[in-house]
Amino acid sequence: MRPFFCVNYMRQVILLLFITFQLSVFSQVEMKYNSSSEDLPNWVQLVYTENPDVGEVIEAYTTYYQKNELVKNKHTQYYKRWLRSISRFSDAKPTTTSSKSSNQWECIGPWDFDKDAASRSYAPGAAHIYTVEQAVSNPNILYAGSATAGAWKTIDKGANWNLITDELALNGVYAIEIDFTNPEIIYISGNGGIYKSYDGGANWTIIGDAAFTNLSHSIKDMKLKPSNNQELFVASNQGLYHSLDGGLNFIQVMSGEFLEIEFQPNSADTIYFVRENGDKTEFYRSDNGGNSLTNFTNGWPNPGVGDDQKRTEIAVSPAAPNKIVALATGDANGGSGLYGIYISDDKGENWTFQCCGPQPAGAPSGTNINMMGWQPDGTDDGGQYYYDLALAVNPNNADIIHVGGVQHWISTDNGVNFTCPAKWSEPHKKGYVHADIHDINYFGNDLWFACDGGIFYSDNAGDSIYKKQYGIAGTDFWGFGAGFKDGDVMLGGTYHNGTLLKDGNTYLNDWICTDGGDGIRGFVNFGNPRVAYSDYGGKTLSGDRTIDISTFSLEKKPNASYIVGESSQMEFDPRCYNWNYIGEDSTLWLSKNNGASYSAVHHFNNKVTSFEVAWSNPDVIYVATWESWWGDKKLYRTTDSGQTWTDITPTNINGQAWIPYDITISSNDENTLWIARCSMYGDVQDAKGYEVFKSTDGGTTWINWSTPTLNNINASNIEHQRGSNGGVYLGTRNAVYYRNNTMSDWSIYDNNLPKPSTSVQLIPHYRKGLLFNGTNRSAYEIDLFENSPPSAQIAADKLTINCINDTVSFIDHSALRLSSASWNWSFPGGSPSSSFQENPIVIYNQAGTYDVSLTVTDAFGTSTQILNNFITYKDSTSKITSTNNYKQDFEINNFPPQAWNSPSASFSWQALTVDTGINCFPNKVTYIDHYNTNKRGDEAYLISNKIKLGGGNNAINYLTYDYSYSGFSAAYNDGFRIDISTDCGMSWDSIYGASGTDLQTTSYQTYEWSPTCNSWQTDSINLTQLGYNEDTIMIRFVGINDYGNQFFMDNVSIKGQNILETNFIKNQSLEIFPNPNNGEFSILSNYTNLDYTIYNSLNQKIKTGEILSDLYNIKLQNPKSGIYLIRFSNSKITFSEKIVIY
Repeated sequence: MRPFFCVNYMRQVILLLFITFQLSVFSQVEMKYNSSSEDLPNWVQLVYTENPDVGEVIEAYTTYYQKNELVKNKHTQYYKRWLRSISRFSDAKPTTTSSKSSNQWECIGPWDFDKDAASRSYAPGAAHIYTVEQAVSNPNILYAGSATAGAWKTIDKGANWNLITDELALNGVYAIEIDFTNPEIIYISGNGGIYKSYDGGANWTIIGDAAFTNLSHSIKDMKLKPSNNQELFVASNQGLYHSLDGGLNFIQVMSGEFLEIEFQPNSADTIYFVRENGDKTEFYRSDNGGNSLTNFTNGWPNPGVGDDQKRTEIAVSPAAPNKIVALATGDANGGSGLYGIYISDDKGENWTFQCCGPQPAGAPSGTNINMMGWQPDGTDDGGQYYYDLALAVNPNNADIIHVGGVQHWISTDNGVNFTCPAKWSEPHKKGYVHADIHDINYFGNDLWFACDGGIFYSDNAGDSIYKKQYGIAGTDFWGFGAGFKDGDVMLGGTYHNGTLLKDGNTYLNDWICTDGGDGIRGFVNFGNPRVAYSDYGGKTLSGDRTIDISTFSLEKKPNASYIVGESSQMEFDPRCYNWNYIGEDSTLWLSKNNGASYSAVHHFNNKVTSFEVAWSNPDVIYVATWESWWGDKKLYRTTDSGQTWTDITPTNINGQAWIPYDITISSNDENTLWIARCSMYGDVQDAKGYEVFKSTDGGTTWINWSTPTLNNINASNIEHQRGSNGGVYLGTRNAVYYRNNTMSDWSIYDNNLPKPSTSVQLIPHYRKGLLFNGTNRSAYEIDLFENSPPSAQIAADKLTINCINDTVSFIDHSALRLSSASWNWSFPGGSPSSSFQENPIVIYNQAGTYDVSLTVTDAFGTSTQILNNFITYKDSTSKITSTNNYKQDFEINNFPPQAWNSPSASFSWQALTVDTGINCFPNKVTYIDHYNTNKRGDEAYLISNKIKLGGGNNAINYLTYDYSYSGFSAAYNDGFRIDISTDCGMSWDSIYGASGTDLQTTSYQTYEWSPTCNSWQTDSINLTQLGYNEDTIMIRFVGINDYGNQFFMDNVSIKGQNILETNFIKNQSLEIFPNPNNGEFSILSNYTNLDYTIYNSLNQKIKTGEILSDLYNIKLQNPKSGIYLIRFSNSKITFSEKIVIY
């Protein structure tokens, strides 16, 4: 145990450092909301304290929402961004060390998104932009400031953008000003100060005298005096500053937190300012060029006790020079968000409350709209009004006012009424702007928007709005995955922009924003790169931007968090691309059907985070766990696929047991692994000197692999290069490093990588010899640090087969270069028995176990892998007797059940626990999600194992099952069918089918329906009457989609009666031909006095008679197509035959 004093001292040091960070970075983005209400939960009170303890806040938040429903509001959004700010911060100093390699990182996007592609997000975007400014002297030149990716420039009016701060260690740029005489002279805020460039961003200088630069500034606005390009005004949290020499020196005009600066359009000496003062804002005017300021209060917002109004935007228009519009936000009169729109027509001396409703703020309604909320009618409370806020007035018509919050609003009547042209989740509308607008600016007839999705533009006062951001690599990835087979398939969850996905060049400018909201994870199937996974579930890529990406459900998803070190992942068993592990909550889970269902491998006492499955021996797995923010982080190892576990947490870690781990394992030795210690904070003293450890004995002992080169880093992930001599890449919040067994020190590997770049996930792409890096400023690639020999790895789509599934698709999962690769496979007992293909297909025709070997060769060497007993052929047959029935109740961990099969399709059968099964209690069932599946006419199959029916003259085999279905309406008629095969799936006969009302067990339901107690029915089919007697059959349950509602099934059973335990031999002296037929057929028999009865599939008697000759003709009158049963009998024998009528 850590001594209590040490723990608290460590917390105090970290919290003091984080306070400094908050003042310089986080406050630049968002103020704290009003927390004076007694109804607010404890976690809200804690997060708004002066120096919040992160662990205490998280624990209180988690405890609260374990008991209460999470409803998005201003406080939960603040909390999310607060956590994000911790995970993105780093106090590492810019490195002066340069990479010894000549290799260069290159951006691979996202740098745009395909807004109109199928499967786009409901709120598509790609980059988080704070501000956009257009040059007065050259309207084709604009500059933009981003949240994570520095500053950008366009010289073609937004058609193409280029990074101009690549030589600066800079992420967030909140304010920009352009010299009105020379568009190459610009000022940008960042890193607590101001940078100036005289050459359009090619070179930068930090400006300000010592008194100014010694302070850490959160700069909200900068403006040059319109009559003198040397006079610069700066609104900072340290005060209002004025420079007379282009920023070389500054004079503090007034102290306090200043938010806004505007010049009166006709007078360069008349300047307006807004200052935050406690829980209110103040308006100031200078009439002498900023030498003195006067505070005007008449009609200006004045919150009462317990209310707050801490942010106000102001805007002016040349069309009405003395008019000022103020957009005030806050909390008053029982409502929050919009405090009010205020108008002054006398340069701010007097203000009129213009909108909305009878008083400031107040409970929102149809007559008191809140433009800061999420709803386009303004009837919801709150919003993010201290985070996203923007205001502009049309320069040609001052009655046209634009307001930005979560979404865009317009007034054409001087702010009396406002409308929202397109909700933030309506990208199909011509007025769409991505959510969370930070800046709206008019420059002549050009109207620009900066928001959390990128840059948007209008040339008709906002009637039609278009994105204009191509080239801005500013996607803030939280997770990142790429294809093993196809490196052009990539995806990752992002901050405020859903999931960004690349499918080669399928989409315009390569990338699509899909899913929605904030995403965290992204993975690609290593054997089938057309299959990917995100926080929204599984995806089957279409390869066509006009066709939707198909989706499929995952029973469970890995832990996902904005906190560094707390997320888990989807990790594949290297032998089978349909087997994947995830860490969900405190359990490690394994799926053997591509995520359709999971079984528990082991339940740990704490949350599962990073884990790895050994390449050379998948029975060996390493797992990291997370107790709590300040709790001990642990490492465990199993050598028997999870049956037993050993604690291998290192002890020589300088007492910082609270720092989480990332893990990577050698490709050729399961006992060699490396761990990186990835602090939740961005302080370089965390884990300093103890950043990376290596073990060569499975974690029994640890070697500190850190060197002084890593003293100025914040580790974020670690990845081994397969085939190398112990080579590992270390991702950090600033750069990437590499080291192998021959190197005594780490080597920085960062040429052309923007600084700083938080590495979210490093992924080697061996086929092309590349390393991918998903970051907080899009994704990058570079050649691997060194060439290494190949590392052979055999993989397949399945490891266990049977008669219906006897074909194995082998996949080369080796690390090797495709351009010089060759393969030599050996499959003893398979067909073919050998292959030189990359991904051969092999058939096995009898039960047993089979070895497989693979030798791979490329330009850098050869590698061989031999896996004994790799493929197992099992012939599972259930036998029906008078005492031994068959039942499948789906009360299983893995779905489909053992020896059952659910072939891949556009949708599928799944397992689900319902609240009310047929017994009116919760139980597991199988179901098809027709409600969320629009694949009308497509079929999904669920196939049983082989079942040997009972035999005998009087044998009866009954199939029964329970089902429940409501349907949606008469226009959506889902179907259900049952097929039988007697040749292990080579051919199928249908024995039952129904759809629409014939399938319903209850009335139509127009919501996503679940069974009720009285909605279940049981169906029974006499298989023997259909001619199945002593046959070995397989049953195929078929769901037919028509976009209706859920279909549920349970308790599939076959019961036998009067079964003879000896084999019953059918009479072979009777033949029916033709079969199938049209209802007219002949019977050839050597029996006499043989009676017959013909039944249809509903067990209805159709015709009876006696066979009077050796060749007897029968003709049915107007028979319907389907399966019919003929029962033959005389005094000595009874048997049945089946015919098919078409």
